[in-house]
Amino acid sequence: MENIRIQLNTRKSELEQYCQVISRTGSNLDNVLSNMIIDTTHEISWCPIYKAASSTWMKHFATLGGVLTESAMELIRKNVLQINTIVRKAFPHDRDIKKAFQKLNRTKKFLIVRHPFERLVSAYRDKLEHIEGRDYYYKRFGRHIAHKYHRFRKPNETKLEPTFTEFLRFIVEEKYFDEHWAPFIDTCEPCLIKYNYILKFDTFDRDQKFLIQELGLNEYLYEKNDLKNINPRGVTTTALVKEYMQNVPRSLLDEINKVYENDFKLFSYLPI
Repeated sequence: MENIRIQLNTRKSELEQYCQVISRTGSNLDNVLSNMIIDTTHEISWCPIYKAASSTWMKHFATLGGVLTESAMELIRKNVLQINTIVRKAFPHDRDIKKAFQKLNRTKKFLIVRHPFERLVSAYRDKLEHIEGRDYYYKRFGRHIAHKYHRFRKPNETKLEPTFTEFLRFIVEEKYFDEHWAPFIDTCEPCLIKYNYILKFDTFDRDQKFLIQELGLNEYLYEKNDLKNINPRGVTTTALVKEYMQNVPRSLLDEINKVYENDFKLFSYLPI
């Protein structure tokens, strides 16, 4: 346990060091505070980063908020209800920034990060690679991306959905960020909010177990085995990430590295 504590403290120290040298042109603090889940009863707050164990912690907060009832679970299983919806109702956002900060400061704050490229592949596979079951994302993003960037396709790439390379070109050229691929620095403002714990996706099980024990949440949190939230096309592994990256031009990878440069630095990830 002590080794884990040392590593988590090192992550915080490295983050603080980079925050000293990173320049920001503006602040996204209002949006960050409105997005955070603040639980003053259990004295814990979380900044959700989608595609980085967000489903797991939405379930945890639904449990802490007492809203993960059998009837709610049945509606979630049928896709009639989103778990995010009941969590937001259980922990409503305070529109007064000063009051929100006061509530936040009474809690221990944490976030969960993931290698930016792994998260991009996961977001693409889950939201844009297939139209089936993802009509909303195809209409909102996919159709536009495929139409605008199809000139870069190979002759054998004929599907309606955007390719992964087209998705990356869209991000580089348009800087339009959905919550599933927005940079961490914009999503959670880690240089303005002092997070007590930085969990990482690659050591998630270990980090999560430490956090739950450290904050005394063991008696509240338990597994809901019938609420799975894994991409039906499978987990995005390191090997899969390499597979998706191999056909992306080096120049485009370099441009993506620049887009997520602050995320790489702040959380000690290596660019590809």
